Amino acid sequence: MSLVLLLNPPGRDLYIRDYFCSKTTKSNYLFHPIDLLVLSGQISQNHEVVVLDAIAERLSEEQAAARVSAARPDAVISLVGAVSWEEDRTFLRRVKEATGARIDAIGDVLHDAHDGGESVLHEEPWLDGCFQSFANGDALALIEGRFSDVLDATYRDGGRVVRVRGKKPRGIYRVPTPRHDLFPREGYSFSFARRSPFATVLTDYGCPYPCTFCVIGTLGFATRPVEDVLEEMRLLKKMGVRELFVMDQTFGIVRHRALDLCSSMEREGFGFGWTTYARPDLADEELLTAMKRAGCHTVMMGVETPDDAQLERYKKGYLSDSVRAAFGRAKRLGLRTVGTFIIGLPEESEETVDRTVSYAIELEMDFASFNVAVPRFGTPFRDSAIAQGFADPTRRVMDQGGASATMPTATLSRERMLHLKRHAIRRFYLRPGYLARRLASVRTVHELRSQVAEGWALLRRNA
Repeated sequence: MSLVLLLNPPGRDLYIRDYFCSKTTKSNYLFHPIDLLVLSGQISQNHEVVVLDAIAERLSEEQAAARVSAARPDAVISLVGAVSWEEDRTFLRRVKEATGARIDAIGDVLHDAHDGGESVLHEEPWLDGCFQSFANGDALALIEGRFSDVLDATYRDGGRVVRVRGKKPRGIYRVPTPRHDLFPREGYSFSFARRSPFATVLTDYGCPYPCTFCVIGTLGFATRPVEDVLEEMRLLKKMGVRELFVMDQTFGIVRHRALDLCSSMEREGFGFGWTTYARPDLADEELLTAMKRAGCHTVMMGVETPDDAQLERYKKGYLSDSVRAAFGRAKRLGLRTVGTFIIGLPEESEETVDRTVSYAIELEMDFASFNVAVPRFGTPFRDSAIAQGFADPTRRVMDQGGASATMPTATLSRERMLHLKRHAIRRFYLRPGYLARRLASVRTVHELRSQVAEGWALLRRNA
């Protein structure tokens, strides 16, 4: 049995490195890193596990380095991100020199569709391996040296760098119950939680839809058995958890399973309030009603743009009429709604950004999340953006949270794009009528404090 450290490295900003996405938080929210959560259950089956989330604990580089050295791990499994790559590689090189531990990593910057991180292993001698799924057992196989069992990973074997390309997860996957108890009790916050404490839960992996700018559709798609999910929720209930962020990228893809899960949650009487993502074309009245009866109070849906031609071009699989209908249904059922938007695609102009914000206001959603287009590793959009000259293929550092703009558009510079994104946030959130409705909708003291803190942080970042 070895001591394995699951690490979220320190950073100069509040970084979210999670699920092959990395960004600076748009306000001050920080949910539990789902990669490390899922891995905690797997690795604990065979090894002693410690968790160091230096972002949640707000540790400096020196403080985090001291904690790692004191732990004396035999192996380290670390998150890395495109948003923080220069900081990550510097810190992990230091960890290697101080501990001599094996270091394997997972993150978007290692998720290149063409080489799966192979080029990074050639450049970075401190890195022993990287893997392309946290739900298939590869992390455990790497730290135990069972290279013949690796399914989809790149690793160092003596003097060679070996790339194993495998099939993406499909059907059903099973993982041991995550070790929520190993993660910090403080330091995480979630914009939409009405009570505390909250936990992050994953009931399915990946996504079967081919949206070209989204990395999740490149991961495959598999679901956990409902009973496994319920076992995790029973544990969380005993731990005093009151709110969940169900981090499925599209809740309800396998309809009968989603309805079964909701009815089981209702029957067990967990009493959780929860938030999740859904697709507008799947979020019909039956599914939304079942979700609400199971405790869901907030649903996030990808709106992206009011332009149907854009939705078709980037393979969203639905048009704006589905979006309007879904937001209307959710509102009638009393569910809070969050719309996510993407601005800064190559066709973007000042006029299209203005129409997008007007559309968000028209849909009367409770919250809007404006994301800047990023040529994310592993996506078809990245290949297209490079081919069109909008993205630099050698650039590894990028931030989809929009603190900086990675790409220009056909008519907008990166600087202008960033200005328009910040203006969109102010225009949406600083409407007097909107602010009055937000205040009137608050249900708990925790929610009031959270909304004030989140709102202030959001506006401060977008002043």
